[in-house]
Amino acid sequence: MKVLIVEDERLTRRLLEQRLQAIGHEITSCADAESAWQTYRAETYPLLILDWILPGMDGLELCRRIRALPQRDHSMILVATSRIGEDHLQTVLEAGADDYLTKPVDSGLFQIRLKIAEQQVRDLYERKRAAGQTATMLS
Repeated sequence: MKVLIVEDERLTRRLLEQRLQAIGHEITSCADAESAWQTYRAETYPLLILDWILPGMDGLELCRRIRALPQRDHSMILVATSRIGEDHLQTVLEAGADDYLTKPVDSGLFQIRLKIAEQQVRDLYERKRAAGQTATMLS
C-alpha cells in the first residue's frame, strides 16, 4: 500500500518509514505540509500519517484541504501528535482525520492503529469497487 508520511522530525519520520517498509508498504515522506499537499495533489495515497505540528501549514490544515478535494474519501488519515486529551481528539476528528496517534509513537499501539487503518482502506476500496459494478449493471 502507498503511504504518505508528513513529519518534520527526521528521526520520527525515519522510524515510521522503516516500520512501514518492513511490512511491505511503499513510502513517500515529506518534512512539511506544503510539499505534502503538492505530492498528494499529484498522486492520491490510500493512507496518510500526518504530524499535527509542522512548520508553516499544520497537519490539520493539510487534512482539511485533502478532505475538500473531490477524491477526499480515497484516503485514510492518521494524525500523530504529542497533544493528548479529548479536546485534541475532537479537533483532529473535526479536521477530517480518521484516527489519532500520540507521540512518541508506541510500537504496539502503532501496529494496532495501522492494522485498523489498513482494514479501513481495504473496506473503502471494496465499497468503491462494488458501487462501480452496480452502476455498470444499472446502465
